[in-house]
Amino acid sequence: MPSYTATQKTAIGQFTDNPKDDPDTIGVEGSMRYLGDLGVSLEEPVLLAVLTELEAPTMGELTRQGFVDGCKRLRAPDIPTQKSALPKLRTDLPLASLSPASVFHRTYKHAFRLGLSPGQRTLPLDTAVEYFKLLLSPPALAWNTPTTPWLDFWITYLTENWKKAISKDVWEQTEVFVVKSLEDESMGWWSEEGAWPSCLDEFVEFVKERTGKGKGGEEREETEL
Repeated sequence: MPSYTATQKTAIGQFTDNPKDDPDTIGVEGSMRYLGDLGVSLEEPVLLAVLTELEAPTMGELTRQGFVDGCKRLRAPDIPTQKSALPKLRTDLPLASLSPASVFHRTYKHAFRLGLSPGQRTLPLDTAVEYFKLLLSPPALAWNTPTTPWLDFWITYLTENWKKAISKDVWEQTEVFVVKSLEDESMGWWSEEGAWPSCLDEFVEFVKERTGKGKGGEEREETEL
């Protein structure tokens, strides 16, 4: 049995759906009560950050061990102190970084697990699109640069061209692509020889065509000259 403080035990106990038969699990109803008391909307991206910190195995479930470890990490053993931790999560979530300590990186990585249904290994496209919208637009990270609406292009490409589920590799490599594109929107870092998933290889060509930097764009410029 994991160790936990009396304060944490009380906090967990009040949200456990079935404290007698399953005292170590907070199910859907308890999770909704907990998030409601915390003041976190299901429509805001900080929800994913909170569930990441508490190591939620799925979107509608929390475990005692994850809750305890998350409380320790946040230094917030009860609802009032956890509410006080929310502003920092909201401030840090929009900061692009691949550092293991980054709130964005940890949240983005864990979100893939949250989106999976039991037995699934890939995210259904519609689920992935909603998660991308939540994580890659304000008030989370803004995936846009002065001349490229990256997120709009990405969603259009996925829904109109790719039309497939999103694997864990594609999910994780998309994060790398996002961070690099925000650092250099000209894609000077891109190489066709790189070990990118085919999904992203094709997306680069899609972006070049949309921005007039692909073969079609070059041909148009030559014709105009």
